[in-house]
Amino acid sequence: MSRHDDDDGYEVGYGKPPKASRFKKGQSGNPKGRPKGARGFRASLIRELEAPIVVRDGNRVTRISKGEAAAKRLLELALKGDMAALKSLLALDNDLMSGRASGDAAQAESAEVDQVDLDILRHFFALSGSHPPEDADGKADRQQTDPDVRGEDDSDA
Repeated sequence: MSRHDDDDGYEVGYGKPPKASRFKKGQSGNPKGRPKGARGFRASLIRELEAPIVVRDGNRVTRISKGEAAAKRLLELALKGDMAALKSLLALDNDLMSGRASGDAAQAESAEVDQVDLDILRHFFALSGSHPPEDADGKADRQQTDPDVRGEDDSDA
């Protein structure tokens, strides 16, 4: 490896190019940049999967997307007993179901009302002298409790 010492003691070597051959400040390493029409692989794949094709199903001819055709073909192969297609389908199903399950759990969790929140709302309405809002059935929003079991806040009401 050649070594070249400049006036200021800078050593040229691996990862240390000569100062004269470096990019100047404000100069890009790719001056033209990415061409305007260029797209990434993912965008190209999505565009191709959304492109329509003509498919014959029995004696019926329909136009569906390439992605839908691929999904139909994968399911068809899996139903015929192709183990590789069945494994691929199960892997896709696990991915889809885990995404759906986490979305359903988050939605159910956000829909649940905590007991502490209900107690705070009851206390607020009791202090303000107004009635709680009615739900879609026309009933006041009240939690059903066992009359024998009383909470700390129920003794004041």
